[in-house]
Amino acid sequence: MAFDQQDDEARKFAVEAHGEQRYGEYPYIRHLAAVRGVLDDFGYDGDLGSAAWLHDVIEDTPVTAEEVETRFGRAVLDLVWAVTGVGPDRKARNLDAYAKIVAHPPAVILKLADRTANAEASPPGSSWMGMYRTEHPTFKAHLGGLLAGDPTVAAMWERLERRLDLSVVPPTDQWVEIDRLVAAGEQEKAIEAVRAAFDCGPGEAEQILAERV
Repeated sequence: MAFDQQDDEARKFAVEAHGEQRYGEYPYIRHLAAVRGVLDDFGYDGDLGSAAWLHDVIEDTPVTAEEVETRFGRAVLDLVWAVTGVGPDRKARNLDAYAKIVAHPPAVILKLADRTANAEASPPGSSWMGMYRTEHPTFKAHLGGLLAGDPTVAAMWERLERRLDLSVVPPTDQWVEIDRLVAAGEQEKAIEAVRAAFDCGPGEAEQILAERV
């Protein structure tokens, strides 16, 4: 993967911005590189390549939209901002991002790369994969029509859905109960419910609950 100067600057900026944040047991750069790698697999570079490194900086670090625009330009900011979910919980953040991506369709390419990287990092029976499978109908309903005539975008959807393996029924019922326990403040019971649903340890269960809310 060969990077141009802006791409490399975006990578360095993101590494500094995310600091000690982790992606599971790994430094956060692992996820950013995976997103960039998915885009590279499909021949995308330029502003999309830069945005891959930066796609979480506004949502997850103190970096502002103004800083991104000043350093990397309006086109990169528009992509990053479109995939930046704002809201009190995961559902609200997702819906906010979907609406912004619909208003800026090129950002669907970045969002597909992000979701694909996340899915490919998730073991098939994990709570993370269960969450992505559960969300996929809504994800596809909002974003599936964007750039629909582009064969490369269609190929990106195919790669994501192969990884998700949509023949597996998502654990919708389990999530309803888990979310009810969280809303009732029953954190320990919610953790045990996640562990029972996905046969995972308490650490992973806590992480998935933290991400979900």
